[in-house]
Amino acid sequence: MRAAYLVEAGRQVSGSLNLLHTVRRSLAACVPELADWAQLMIVTRGEATYTSLLDGGVPTTARHPLPSPSHARLLVTGRPELLHVGLDGDASDGLTALVPDDAMRGQVSALRPADVLGVPLTARGTTFGTLTLARRAGLGFDTEDVALAEELAVRIALAVDAARRYTERSHVASVLQNSLRPPELPKLRGAELAARYRPAAGDAEIGGDFYDVWGRDDDWAFTLGDVSGKGVEAAVVTGQARHTVRGASAVDRSPAAVLGALNTMLAGASGRYVTALYGRVTTLDSGLRVELASAGHPPPLLLRPDGTVTPVPVRGLAAGLVEDVTYEPATVDLAVGDTLVLYTDGVTEAGDRSVRTGTRRLAALLRRYAEAGVDALVEAVEIAVVEGAGATQRDDLAVLALRAAG
Repeated sequence: MRAAYLVEAGRQVSGSLNLLHTVRRSLAACVPELADWAQLMIVTRGEATYTSLLDGGVPTTARHPLPSPSHARLLVTGRPELLHVGLDGDASDGLTALVPDDAMRGQVSALRPADVLGVPLTARGTTFGTLTLARRAGLGFDTEDVALAEELAVRIALAVDAARRYTERSHVASVLQNSLRPPELPKLRGAELAARYRPAAGDAEIGGDFYDVWGRDDDWAFTLGDVSGKGVEAAVVTGQARHTVRGASAVDRSPAAVLGALNTMLAGASGRYVTALYGRVTTLDSGLRVELASAGHPPPLLLRPDGTVTPVPVRGLAAGLVEDVTYEPATVDLAVGDTLVLYTDGVTEAGDRSVRTGTRRLAALLRRYAEAGVDALVEAVEIAVVEGAGATQRDDLAVLALRAAG
């Protein structure tokens, strides 16, 4: 019966990676089968979180500063503690050490006379919390009960630790996601800008594609790129690449210098490579001049108002593959109404298309939207990719459109 209980309790407590759900499942595994009242204390980020469950009640939670060493013997010794709380309040100091929250301590006091058992929660060699159980007097905790509670605590500790690690990774990913969120496009005189970004299905809004636009009205710059790989690791390199390009452009805005700096940063350091486009834009009397270079990225497409679509012949080696690379720029003059469309391979390879087929379809789509606004144009590209790939979108996508305005 004891073995069956542990198997079922282990299944119950390990059924979720949500920390709150794991805590509540753990308490439900204890009450009423093992105790009349149970409490989990978990130390996280400089404070202790206490969650308790009384038989017939609902879980309650409280947070307190970390207990002093004298009030945290379980955390220090890693050994279980037994306590008897009499009708006259005997052992109140010991109870306060195990149950510091007044309301929760009141729940235990209502069971007096009661027997209280505290068991440490330890995983990966670290004691990070406690499991406290209380039974009405007369039931008590014998040697077998203590051993059973310790075995259950091992299962709870492993489940809680897994949930905590998952929560921490999710928090890190969320912070990283916010830091890498595509920036708001600036308003620049003589230009219309629009962009879309969509991570691969299942990547929790973190991916390896990026774009950025910055500068002043008469001299500004843009970049769009794709980091090899997916997930958080690729996203870290994404942030490094974007910041490197921006930083390098503050020293020398020429495309060869900026992509050279990106290559230097990546070569031999990250183990990843980046394909990228970088362009410097200056204003003309009627239109824009774009000086552009490529680090192994798909060539941008030039869309004329009459629907003509031509690729810009710019080539180069992906950044990060070898140490010494020279990038050759190309110059494109955009007359009023001309649009330069940059995209990642998630656009042209969606739905397992070949690059050539995907590029032809993209060009055909752009022709249909030659007279539309740039925002409608990039939205149409995104919709086409999503409809083509569906739930199996395997790669991130980014598209950036720059139009010379009158």
